[in-house]
Amino acid sequence: MEITCAQMDVLISFYLEGDLSRALKLKVEEHLKNCPACRAKFDIIKSMLNDLRNSLDEREEEVFSTASNSQYRVFQNNLSAYVDNELPQEENIKIKKFTINNKKARKDLEDTYNIRKLMNDSFHKTKEDARQDFSKNVLRQLNLKEEENFAFNPFLKIGIAFVMTVLVLSAIIVFSLTM
Repeated sequence: MEITCAQMDVLISFYLEGDLSRALKLKVEEHLKNCPACRAKFDIIKSMLNDLRNSLDEREEEVFSTASNSQYRVFQNNLSAYVDNELPQEENIKIKKFTINNKKARKDLEDTYNIRKLMNDSFHKTKEDARQDFSKNVLRQLNLKEEENFAFNPFLKIGIAFVMTVLVLSAIIVFSLTM
């Protein structure tokens, strides 16, 4: 069973959180080795998550130790509104000036745009792919395919049972007639 790129869009987050079965984890790793597009997505997401985790402690120290503490708080509070073009012109200019002069603010803004783009792309892809809960559907399909690999087809089981019954009854009839 091969995993498709559409399925990888859903599975990447589960993979990063360690929420996949061992067999499914191996399939995801195999796909990441063979698909440069999915590998690039994975690397971007993993890098952003690592940057966010690493910068949490740095941010707290930097925010409380710098003189621009209040400006940085204003920047953080208005970042989402700035990205969504919801601020008045005067506030937009303040955010732009602060971002130009602050390396950390530029990184935050860049990360926000990247996350927004990934979320927007995922939303549109999911919307186009299915009208139902795509994540549950993908996981259900993959679980069924895994079970098919390790179990007999139910029709095959019924067929074997039927043949065995016919053979046993035939043997009983033949044995009865010869006695």
